[in-house]
Amino acid sequence: MRIAVLSDIHGNLEALEAVAADLRTREVDRIVCLGDMIGYGPDPDGVVRLVQELKCLAILGNHEAALLSAEARRWMNFQARENNVRTEQLLGEESLAYCRSLPRSVLLAEAMFVHGFPPESVFIYLFTQSDRKIAGLFASSPVALYFVGHTHDLQLVRQAEGEIVREPLAERTIRLPEETGHIVNAGSVGQPRDGDQRAKYLVWDSVTRLLQVMFVPYDCRITAAKIRRLGFPEAYAERLFRS
Repeated sequence: MRIAVLSDIHGNLEALEAVAADLRTREVDRIVCLGDMIGYGPDPDGVVRLVQELKCLAILGNHEAALLSAEARRWMNFQARENNVRTEQLLGEESLAYCRSLPRSVLLAEAMFVHGFPPESVFIYLFTQSDRKIAGLFASSPVALYFVGHTHDLQLVRQAEGEIVREPLAERTIRLPEETGHIVNAGSVGQPRDGDQRAKYLVWDSVTRLLQVMFVPYDCRITAAKIRRLGFPEAYAERLFRS
């Protein structure tokens, strides 16, 4: 099975449209969205509707979780909480119901997909977890491959000769050995924080075990202008240009 993995679109319709166009040139059997379709960006409803049109298997991110209750929203910083309230107002009823219905994790082709940290946290960041915690995850679970998002940074965490190795992912194709535990951070479609403006996504082949890391250009100036017109924090626009 060839699976495209998208994460952290964050209301950036231009970035998602660019990824969707790129996907049409490739053969994939399924598309998985790791959550945070919404938040920060100006087009949450458009993004949610396009995710559905693409027939993505979507899971809950922390920004979708914040729509469920005031308690979940308190996990965010003040600025993100305020933006989540505004984002909720920009979502149509169908999109809002869809976001609130998402599962916290999914198993597909012997891999687990979760927004934050396995097995189903939407709030825990991968970089906050110790090597011991990650080694314990690999030792205690029958799953050896995990796809996560949340940090917006592409990264591969693997177990090699009893050690946990963390390394950034670049635009390339690599093979993940079957006998090794892996956590793959898919980066971000709509708000990368790895020094490259382009939208990021992955294509995973469960038979060949090849992982393609895709970088897709788009015009972030359009998205930034929309953010400013809505009166969102300037930082949300500036983040799109950082490289």
